Amino acid sequence: MIFGIGIDLLKVSRIKRILNKYGKNFLRKVFTDIEIKKNNSFVHKENKFAKSFATKEAFVKALGTGFREGISFKDIVLKNYNNGKPYLLLSDGAKKQLVKKTPEGYKSVINVSVSDEADYVVSNVIISFQKK
Repeated sequence: MIFGIGIDLLKVSRIKRILNKYGKNFLRKVFTDIEIKKNNSFVHKENKFAKSFATKEAFVKALGTGFREGISFKDIVLKNYNNGKPYLLLSDGAKKQLVKKTPEGYKSVINVSVSDEADYVVSNVIISFQKK
């Protein structure tokens, strides 16, 4: 059963402006050290940070909490399997809230889709519950 769907559309130039204005302060507030190192290694790093940012936003929309109830940006990390398929790694507040919302006898499943063009990124997150 589907619990929640979240989507976020983000203009890459917005992230580029924030990076130019706030630099490391913005990165340290929103991303883990691993995300910062990985995304900084790309030529178009603002695109990679935009994908991660949009996915964090889409997840909290699907969860129905926003960045409240103990959830921080750093609790949600966009990763990829070897084949490129995206997935989320959750920790602390995000993980705790998902467990809290998952009915007894069910497991949560998170599906992520991320797409980008030169100027925009879009991320879609679907949280569903499956019987164990």
